[in-house]
Amino acid sequence: MKVLSPVGEKKRIDVERELAPRLATLSGKVIGLIDDGAGKAYFQRIEELLKEKVKPAQVIRKVKPHLSQPSPTALLDEVVKACKAVIVGVGI
Repeated sequence: MKVLSPVGEKKRIDVERELAPRLATLSGKVIGLIDDGAGKAYFQRIEELLKEKVKPAQVIRKVKPHLSQPSPTALLDEVVKACKAVIVGVGI
């Protein structure tokens, strides 16, 4: 007898990636927030805390079009061009 699992599995491919250089401070920098669309109050509070404690030049907040899907490449490209640091999170 052959038992089949309905769970799809992808084989993991190890890819070497170089980490981006870390910023000494976020103060005075443009910071991006990519909101998954599920926790508006959560991301609002993160933005408030950043402005209060870190004092960035600007906070750019974007919301993903679909909660359950990755951010579209165009959205990521837009944020990467405009920001020195980006926080991507789940609001639930």
